[in-house]
Amino acid sequence: MRYGIYSDIHGNLEALQAVLDSMNSLGVKKRICLGDLVGYCANPNECVDLIREKSDLVILGNHDSVALGRESSENFNFYARRAIEWTRENLKPQSLEFLQKLSYMEHEGELCFVHASPRSPADWYYVTSLDDAVDAFSFFRQRICFVGHTHWPVIVVMEGEQSFRICDTLSYTLEKGQRMLVNVGSVGQPRDRNPQACWAICDSDTLSVEIVRVPYDIAKAQKKMRDNDFADFLVHRLSEGR
Repeated sequence: MRYGIYSDIHGNLEALQAVLDSMNSLGVKKRICLGDLVGYCANPNECVDLIREKSDLVILGNHDSVALGRESSENFNFYARRAIEWTRENLKPQSLEFLQKLSYMEHEGELCFVHASPRSPADWYYVTSLDDAVDAFSFFRQRICFVGHTHWPVIVVMEGEQSFRICDTLSYTLEKGQRMLVNVGSVGQPRDRNPQACWAICDSDTLSVEIVRVPYDIAKAQKKMRDNDFADFLVHRLSEGR
């Protein structure tokens, strides 16, 4: 079965619509959202509604958790804190109700899904290095674990018990004895210097994964942010992919 796995939408409706259209064109049968539906951009309710309608499974992200009031925004930087405060003020009751029901981690067959790291998912650890990835492999048993959170796509392969490597491509098919950790990047705010929306397609029969990039109407998303007095830094970073 073809899975479409995506994360870190952050209220960017234009990017989300483009990714969902891309999934349809590539024959995706099951859609998995890894969280952070809200924060940073100006359409949190519309994104929650569309994700609820189109996704088969949705995971809770740290921005979602802060928007719910489960934890403080004190660990966010200045721009993230302002954006999540605006988001919290503008979320509709039905959006909050949906977010409230989301889990931190799920698995299906040989696939595992979590927002940040399988190590203590509710503590939002970042997987930003090979050492972080090596540690993460100890906390899931499936062949592939999909994560988001860093907004930076990457594939890490485990071969045997002691060999780990970062792939030099953004596609890979598992061989016997291998496992994989895949960061699917970000739909709504990529930070790898590529402003195109990002998601991953996975064939659960062949255990192959590919990162997909999709252009979208960045200017339209930016205009909505300006109209709602979002910080210039957040507006500009969409077109810069950072």
